[in-house]
Amino acid sequence: MLELDVNRFFDRLEKIYNTWMKHKSNNKWNNANCLSLNRGAMSSEDEPYMKSVVLQQYLFGYELPDTIMLLTESGHFLVLATKRKCEFIRPAVDQRPRYSKITNVTVLEKSKGDDNSDNYETLLKEVQACSTNSDTADGSEDKNDKIKLGLFIKEYEKNKETKNPIVLGWQQQIEEASDTIEIVDVSSASATVMMIKDESELDCIKKSSVLSNKVLKHALIPKIEEIIDKEQKVAHEAVAEEIENVIAEPSKINLKVPAEIVRSAYFPIIQSGGQHDIRLSATSSEKKLKYDIITVSFGAVYQNYCSHIARTFLIDPPKEVSDTYETLLSVHDACLASMTPGNPLKAVYNAAVQKLNDEGREDLVKRLPKNLGFAIGIDFRDGALQLTAKNNVKFHAGMTFNLSVALADITLSSTAKASANDKSPIKNVDKYALIIADTVTITDNAPDVLTKHNKSLTDVSYMINDDQESGDDDDDDADDGPEDTKKSSSKRDAALAKKLAQEERDNSFAPGQRASKRLASTYDSMAEAQAGAAEREKRQIDLMDRRNEERVRELARSRNRKKGGGDEADKAEELQVYPRTRDYPDNVLPNQVKVDMGNKCVLLPIGGNPVPFHISTIKAAVLTTPESATDAATHLRINFYTASMSLGKEASVNISKLVQKYAPYASFIRELTFRSLDGQNLTSAYRMILEMRKRFKMREVQEQEEATLVKQDKLIRTKNERVPRLSDLTMRPVFAGRKTQGNLEAHQNGLRFISNRGETVEIIYSNIKHAIFQPCESEIMVLIHFHLKNPIMIGKKKQINLQVFTEVVDASQAVDAGRRNMYDPEEMDDEQRERQLRRKLNQAFQEFCRKVENVAKKNGFTLEFDIPYRDLGFQGNPHKEMVFITPTVNCLVNLTETPFFVVDLSDVDHVHFERVTFASKAFDIVLISKDFTKPVYKIDMVPNPDKDSIQDWLTDMDISYTEGPMNLNWKSIMNTVADDDRFYMTTEEDEVTEKEAGWSFLRLYGNDDSEEDGDSAEEDSDFDESGGESAVESEEESEEFEESESEESDFDADEELEEQGMDWEDMERQALIDDRRKGSRDDGGADDRRGRASGGRASGGRPSGGRPSGGSKRAQPTQGRRGAQQRRRR
Repeated sequence: MLELDVNRFFDRLEKIYNTWMKHKSNNKWNNANCLSLNRGAMSSEDEPYMKSVVLQQYLFGYELPDTIMLLTESGHFLVLATKRKCEFIRPAVDQRPRYSKITNVTVLEKSKGDDNSDNYETLLKEVQACSTNSDTADGSEDKNDKIKLGLFIKEYEKNKETKNPIVLGWQQQIEEASDTIEIVDVSSASATVMMIKDESELDCIKKSSVLSNKVLKHALIPKIEEIIDKEQKVAHEAVAEEIENVIAEPSKINLKVPAEIVRSAYFPIIQSGGQHDIRLSATSSEKKLKYDIITVSFGAVYQNYCSHIARTFLIDPPKEVSDTYETLLSVHDACLASMTPGNPLKAVYNAAVQKLNDEGREDLVKRLPKNLGFAIGIDFRDGALQLTAKNNVKFHAGMTFNLSVALADITLSSTAKASANDKSPIKNVDKYALIIADTVTITDNAPDVLTKHNKSLTDVSYMINDDQESGDDDDDDADDGPEDTKKSSSKRDAALAKKLAQEERDNSFAPGQRASKRLASTYDSMAEAQAGAAEREKRQIDLMDRRNEERVRELARSRNRKKGGGDEADKAEELQVYPRTRDYPDNVLPNQVKVDMGNKCVLLPIGGNPVPFHISTIKAAVLTTPESATDAATHLRINFYTASMSLGKEASVNISKLVQKYAPYASFIRELTFRSLDGQNLTSAYRMILEMRKRFKMREVQEQEEATLVKQDKLIRTKNERVPRLSDLTMRPVFAGRKTQGNLEAHQNGLRFISNRGETVEIIYSNIKHAIFQPCESEIMVLIHFHLKNPIMIGKKKQINLQVFTEVVDASQAVDAGRRNMYDPEEMDDEQRERQLRRKLNQAFQEFCRKVENVAKKNGFTLEFDIPYRDLGFQGNPHKEMVFITPTVNCLVNLTETPFFVVDLSDVDHVHFERVTFASKAFDIVLISKDFTKPVYKIDMVPNPDKDSIQDWLTDMDISYTEGPMNLNWKSIMNTVADDDRFYMTTEEDEVTEKEAGWSFLRLYGNDDSEEDGDSAEEDSDFDESGGESAVESEEESEEFEESESEESDFDADEELEEQGMDWEDMERQALIDDRRKGSRDDGGADDRRGRASGGRASGGRPSGGRPSGGSKRAQPTQGRRGAQQRRRR
């Protein structure tokens, strides 16, 4: 059974009464003395947003057809209706609030016997009682004696044409009393009463907006994507009808909302194919959906309160369409910014026009509609509160609007059509429209967008025919200047990846293809690669010159900032344990070692007097126990830090500075040894010294860790709003133990990770330098990584990288010994489940990243998540194992393995390639930081095939690089570079002597050498072309050289000896010495030795018994010299 909410009824009825009394004399109320708010009988042709229907739903929550409601100036409210409706309203009669301005509520039940004459007479008397209270707008007495009765004139005339037993009889009574009663229209005034919503109304509108948002996300967009993927031919009307059914039954998208309290605000509008009508009166046609520019618009109603949303989806959009959509987005943001309390409604339209003029798109001003939205609530569209260029009504907190920014009848240029893909239907579009509409609530601060579905270009554009690349787009990218390089780096990276993939496909050949064709294509590809390398080298030379100039200016600015005032951090802190000797502990004995843990010192007896030594001055302590009967004493030796020896890494920073400060003129104690027959005291002192040194070292490390920490802002938690959250995450680095699992939440000014053990980590948006989202494509996990500007403490360690992830599969899986068939159903099911899990996790993480970006943007922060480019990745070893390294827009990263490898490209000054030789299969990459005090980043064992693609990427990112054949001592190089103030300059300190600027000295070939080599190569080629004889002679020489090689295999050795400068006598003498040495080493008989000796003295050929290598050495020089003489004659 229906029940009336009495409290809400009186609150809203009193609100109508107060507004009427306050603004009675203005044009909207037309100085009405009494209000007759009638609702005619229900008919099939009734509009759902008639003023009487809206008013009844506002007061009662339900619609009461054929009912008369009369409100007088005295606060008397009368209702004439049927018995059942009267019973519904009757609780208000007895439960009127004590201090309400509604003085009385009277319920008149319809009479069955007569024609309600008694009831009409009662109503007429109440109207006539208001005649004496009539005033004009200026406060003077109205000379017109007629009573002004406020009605909904449009419905008043319409009621005459329908059968309304109660309302029609009342209207006849009014007309009969026309000599004393004048009817006036109060339709627009009722809207002003309901324009500011209370909390319950705002909650209903918010839930209605959530319903619209969910239907768009889970029903409409998947339907459009399904139609496009499967290339279905579906009519616009069929899609709209399906969406309307989903709104009517939210359970279809797993929303637990009762179907009786929701409905569609109007029949959804789906349009495409260049036939767009941005008016709400438009309809979805029966034509098939086209894959070009699709506009969707629909609204939902939740408990009588409306919401509205509209989006435009771009399929294979040309650059011109994408740019226009980006302009529309900026106009939408400008309009949204102008919707603040106190501004007139016309400020929205003016902001749109101003934004288009500022962006140089004056041509689009005339494409704007006449209004950019309207107030929305129970009444879907309030005609009195439209966002036009002339509406002076002010915005107030609590208002809700439908902000609908659109551009209609935009002409698609022929250039844009030509740049589109040949398969795209957008080539057939002549004119198109773009629209973005959201439901917005006005608040005291920034307006709150309730329909939160993303509308950025990346969220609404689809590329389904991207196999063919547009030449115009490539030209546009080629024309980008250096200042646009970083802004469009992601686009260039993607283009480079596609180019490399295309080259790989071009170089491949089908089985059975002719080898000559394959070799020819290989030669062409090699020639193209060489040309690309030459062009890349030329760009690198120009880039290095430009970077040198920039670095000179940067270093000059940094020196100016550091100039003035000494560095306090470099000053040593003097050690003072006790201000006076009387502050010593009371139990100190003259000849005893005493350890004072509180003051961090050791009191050692010297000459019978205790002398305190701070624990930081002690380098080591050694305890020697009695080992023989001759010496039964215990010895304690204490070593101190001195200037005459290496301090080592264990010395504190402050003691190192003190030693350096006093080294020139102070005397240092190196060692003290103490002996005692009773070793108990020395043993106790020894243990306490070791413990105190350990504690002091830990405290110093902790202070050093916290010294560079920057105080973070306090996290402001989001209240009264749903917080974006990712659950069941694992965080790295861990707090303590094996794993740190928990949830990640996005709040107003930062993110908060809460572990299952209650530990929290707060990441402030302003401290995030780079945020990276890595989907699980070929990895075992999907992750979100944060690279911070300033480190934060996690546990007891300082961390600048933080990551949360979810594993798709376990890092280690048990594999049974049995063989598994690739067609095993269980195996296939496992793979299918894994693919579905990957897709689900990727979508969840990506959606969370989008929500975080929106939350940050809403609160005035800039946060964007980068995605690594796997196509540009390569294998390498940045730490101690081979990992896959991928670039992002701003970084070079490996986030899967620990320790993380994250290099900010903006901090990289230069890149050097080591071990670049033809013989090696891999090379090393060294990334040099702009801060020369930091160590270089090194990536080892990068495969050679990746070198060209990496160098292309570096050139596109405006990062200079060099290459060399060997590994370098970078510690020594960086120390030298840091001390050179003119490192980036082309001259020495005299400004005359020229030198290589910057990192040019690392080049394998200098700039001048490469130019000279090129000139000499040209000269050689010209000479060869002009001198045909030289070519013939060189061929003859090569033939004779080959013949001589075949006749005598040792010819090269003689030539080498001759080139070393030995004449014939020297070579003969060397041969005799070799023969004697070899004969003396021979273990054979004397006869053999004599035979060899006589053979060694021979001047001619070999003996019949064979000849060792010694004899041949004397025969070879003659042939070698003869060959050399023959070559000289030629």
